[in-house]
Amino acid sequence: KEDLLLTSAQTSLIFALARAEGSIAGPIVGRLVDKFGARSMIIGGGILASLGFMLLHWIDNYWVFVIIFVGVVSTGKSAGLGQTLLSAVNRWFIKRRALAMSICITGFSSGGAVLLPLITIGVHTIGWRDVMLYSGLFMLIIIIPLGRVVRHSPESMGLEPDGDVLTNKQQSNNTITAPLSTNTPHDFLVREALKTKEYWILLMGSVMRITLWGATSVHGVEMMVWHGMSREGAGFMFSLMFLLSIPTRLIAGYFGDKLPLQPLLCTGMVAAAMACLSLLFVRGDIGVVVFVILMAVEQGCSTLNWVALGNYFGRRSFATLMGIMSTCFNIGMLISPIYAGVMFDRSHSYTAVLLTFIPIYVASGIFFLLSKRPINPLVISAEP
Repeated sequence: KEDLLLTSAQTSLIFALARAEGSIAGPIVGRLVDKFGARSMIIGGGILASLGFMLLHWIDNYWVFVIIFVGVVSTGKSAGLGQTLLSAVNRWFIKRRALAMSICITGFSSGGAVLLPLITIGVHTIGWRDVMLYSGLFMLIIIIPLGRVVRHSPESMGLEPDGDVLTNKQQSNNTITAPLSTNTPHDFLVREALKTKEYWILLMGSVMRITLWGATSVHGVEMMVWHGMSREGAGFMFSLMFLLSIPTRLIAGYFGDKLPLQPLLCTGMVAAAMACLSLLFVRGDIGVVVFVILMAVEQGCSTLNWVALGNYFGRRSFATLMGIMSTCFNIGMLISPIYAGVMFDRSHSYTAVLLTFIPIYVASGIFFLLSKRPINPLVISAEP
């Protein structure tokens, strides 16, 4: 920011445009993943993001920086991470899908927890430009060998989901792009899923949840400072929230394979609503402690959001259906931090913001509670 003489507005615009790129890229990336598989997208997206990071090393112009960051780095990230990795997990697991996805998502959080301090140290010692260059080189070195390990589906290796072995007949018909062997009653095409009310119910719950997280992730520290905690203490507590979310995600994943997903997801939303109440009505640092613990519970349960999408609609179109959802929630994540910032600037208080969040979290929980597996169109058409 200081090197390029950027204002806060210019800095915010970079991330806002990156969020907008995610809204546009989501369905496109999802379609490509469902059609060509995760491996090529992970390698291609990783290489693109790596080159983008390295190019930033030489950038001196703000608008060129924006174009490279949004058009290259963010596009590569959208293509190679997030829904692409979760789609791969969704194709490989059915019985242990919740635990597998929770481990994958926990890896995102753990990676950030490890790399962020290293990046911070690097920026202060060698400067942000060299950090961008070395980050790009590091990604380029690891992304190709790791990406090559990923396979399109278990069927492409003579297996079924969860490691079961294909029958001889299934193996003889197998190719990389062959239809999935488990075309279960819940394995929907995109157009079939979009015609079900169950998809839109799950979408509403997901968009509400992620929209509010967009504001919390940006304003969380400031909310704690407003509550009365020191900025250093607030920064520590916010980091602690991410640390606590690691075991809560794994616990949620374990129980997600054994219990109905709806009450678990609803529990997470109720915990988030209670977290907002704690900042409003519990005085002193204990209010922040309660907030952090309850939001860690919410983050753990939220892992099951994508498990529900896979369980309800199957493996065939998971990435595309998630991409459509991402278009909606990325718009929400773009708007919600701005709303929270404007409200705080006007009143110097987060009271109105938190009071707005509570009913939305409750509504999200209700949508999750109402979500269920839709009836497959093949079953309906087979009925006399």
